[in-house]
Amino acid sequence: MIDLYPALWGLLGSSVAEALNLSALMRPSGPRSRWRWPWRNRADRPVMLVAIGLRLFAGFGLTAALGNSGQLPNATAAFAVGVTTPLVVAKFFQSIPLAGPGAGQPADPPLPIARQAGEDAETLSRPRGSNAAS
Repeated sequence: MIDLYPALWGLLGSSVAEALNLSALMRPSGPRSRWRWPWRNRADRPVMLVAIGLRLFAGFGLTAALGNSGQLPNATAAFAVGVTTPLVVAKFFQSIPLAGPGAGQPADPPLPIARQAGEDAETLSRPRGSNAAS
């Protein structure tokens, strides 16, 4: 039988992480204006709510799996796994490069000054002060 006790602590931890994330995103637009939700228009709201739900589910699922395998010794560990799971998932998806028509190509790293000036690879590989050609 599945023990939901660690999973519920993980869900609570994920909820705390998401609440802190939402409160950080909710800022007033002016000195006398009221606080606003993080979505810019009504079309963005379902996407953000689904993303939040998926991160909550990830925290719930991971702590359920770890708890039922005996990897979590107590409720504090389950809570900590629940808090960190949405953060790790968000960082993971931020590290994936975008591909497609809207994604820009990364710029090539700048060439060394000697290569820009037109020196060849043989000149660059010789130690400085060495005039002998090999």
